[in-house]
Order: sequence, then structure tokens, then C-alpha cells
Amino acid sequence: MRVSVDILTVFHNSKTLVVPYLESLKTISLPFTLCLLDNASQDDTASVITGKMAEMAFPVHFYRSLSNNGFARGMNLLSQQSVADYLFFLNPDTTLHPGCLETLVARAEADPTIAICEARQAPIEHTKGFDRVSGETSWCSGAAALIRRKAFEEVGRFDERLFFMYCEDVDLSWRLWTRGWRCVYSPGAVVTHFSLPGKVRTKENYFNFRNSLFLYHRFRNDNESGVLRSFLSKRFMSRRYSWRSKVLFAIAFADHIRYIPYLTKTRQEWGGRDHPWIQLSETSLSE
Repeated sequence: MRVSVDILTVFHNSKTLVVPYLESLKTISLPFTLCLLDNASQDDTASVITGKMAEMAFPVHFYRSLSNNGFARGMNLLSQQSVADYLFFLNPDTTLHPGCLETLVARAEADPTIAICEARQAPIEHTKGFDRVSGETSWCSGAAALIRRKAFEEVGRFDERLFFMYCEDVDLSWRLWTRGWRCVYSPGAVVTHFSLPGKVRTKENYFNFRNSLFLYHRFRNDNESGVLRSFLSKRFMSRRYSWRSKVLFAIAFADHIRYIPYLTKTRQEWGGRDHPWIQLSETSLSE
């Protein structure tokens, strides 16, 4: 039986990325449907997408939002509009290498215990460990990852209450591990992930700091209290970060406190497990 695949991508002020992204999808040899969401872009992203849709030889569904939902909610919304067996999360600032999606689908189809199969990102990859035989890894980046719909829905999709951007893929991966699913890295499947020069990363730094604290509260073991002390010390005491950054971290720390009751409640379901691949050391908490 032929498997079905939906490619899901969320755009926000990404007009310069649309054409190379869409052109790279033309190399895919298996059937798929493309599902796109524009998250209230203020540039010409939407018009560029609509202008290219007629050229596409595959089905395209394009949705527009009046507000910026972020990555987690945006992907959840798209997943609810799609019906395929597999969802391929793909960033707009990527281009697929030939055979990428085919390799991921073949890997997932070969093992029904695999929930997520992550592609390799070139030229810079995430610095996290993986088993070179099984491909198992602590977490799979949402920038280019194939996920089995059954697994995604079983754990309740992305936790959009906590995550706007950053760390939502780690949280999802770890919730999948706790349910007995596997997260694997497939270096033979490759995407180019662009780093945009001159990009202001204030928002990213804010959410990366705050959301790392969410991971700590939800998944830490009793013997890992030192991880938080080390993380905060490095951010607030080190000369590596400017005073402006430290003020931003302080605001993010204060903001995270209001989520602690929810984190404490959900920790009873997801956290406190001694699992070999749920490792705080594989996240920004250890940087």
C-alpha cells in the first residue's frame, strides 16, 4: 500500500525564501501534498506563494492567518487540515537535496516503532549525539523531520500552550520517547538550512532561554538540580553575554514562573523518567 505524505511549512516574512524552497520540492519523486501557512507576514510572502502555486505539479493548500501563531501552533493547525500518514515538518529557510524525503520515508516505513526521522542539515548541524548503528537520537529538529501522524497525535501534537518557537521539537521528541516511540537521525537525507545574515535574534534568544527552563521543569530527574544552577550562572555571571542580554534573560525568567503550575501538573504525565535519550545535557541548558 502506498503511504501518503503531507509537507507542512509555516512562513513569516519569508518572501526571499519562497522560490528556492518551492523549486527544491520539484525533485521529490513520491506523491505528496504541500500544506502552507502564512503567519501574518508583513512583506510579500503571501503574494509570492500564490504567484508560484500555478507552477506546482503537486497539490498545494495555502492558508493565511491574521495573527502570528508561532511555529508550534502553526504546525498544529496545518496538521489538523491534512490527512496523510506522515507529516514532513520543513522550515521555509531550507532547500531539499534530491532523495531527502524518499530516504526519510523508507527509513520510517522499515521500522514501525519510529515516530520521527530527522534529516541532516547542511552546512551546520545541531551538536547532539546519535547512535551510529540505530540512528537513535535524543531529539529531532523540527526544521526538517518526518513524523508518523499516529505518533504525533498520540502525544497531543506540539505543546502550543508553552512553546511559540524553540525547544518545542525537543519537548515533542521526549514525550514520544516516554510513550515508547523512537526518534532517529538519518544523515543520508539532507537539506540545506540557510543562516540569514544580519538577522536580529532578540526574540529567538528570549524564547530559547525561557523554553529551556520549561524543559528543565518538565523533564529533570531528582539528581539534576545542578543543571539549572549552572545554566543560570552561565547566563547571568559570564562575560560572554552583554548586559542587554542579561536583562532579556531576567525578563524571560520572570515570565516562565507563571507556567510552573502547568509544568508541575504535566510533569506527572511526561517527566521524571530515567530514559537514556531524555538528556538535559543535549539541550541549551548545558551550553
